[in-house]
Amino acid sequence: MLLFLLLSKVVVAEVETDAEKTLKSSVDKVFAIMLDKEMTMDQKKTKVIKITNTVFSFPLMAKLSIGKAHWSAFNDKQKGEFINLFTELFQGFYVDKLDLFSDEEVVFEPATMVKKKKIQIPTTLLSKGKKYSMLYKMSNTKEGWKVYDITIEGVSLVHTYRSQYTHILNSGDVEDLLAKMREKNKKKKIKSCNSNPRL
Repeated sequence: MLLFLLLSKVVVAEVETDAEKTLKSSVDKVFAIMLDKEMTMDQKKTKVIKITNTVFSFPLMAKLSIGKAHWSAFNDKQKGEFINLFTELFQGFYVDKLDLFSDEEVVFEPATMVKKKKIQIPTTLLSKGKKYSMLYKMSNTKEGWKVYDITIEGVSLVHTYRSQYTHILNSGDVEDLLAKMREKNKKKKIKSCNSNPRL
């Protein structure tokens, strides 16, 4: 069984404790699902996607992945569609990695308050004898503490998306970006259906 080494020290600020509990609870649930031998991989992915909806702030992640300068160029309809497309793409990326799941272990370190409503929680992923540093960035939203970015080995997922989107927007416009995202999601759905006839 997986062993969680929760190394977080007792913190004074109650908000830090809430953020840590939220993250640890979600990670714990994901690992419990992955260890369930009664479920198929497709069932596991469906359940994990539901967890991402509770712990990730997809609207904030989507907005940050575009950046203030370009976000203002989106009208309300385009913003809504972009958030939906971004959410679908990110969830697809997240659950695809579950196929690589084996004997992972997560070590949590003490949270750091960056701003009044923003916290960073360093973790180390131990996988097949290797260590990977991961930094979860969380914001206190109306729905509670939510993850808005993950830095893996120093590389921010949000910044990676922004680099890709900025390149497309600089050479085209908002509709060009949305069209590419629609096509990418469409291809993933076709691939998923072809590999799993039950869907």
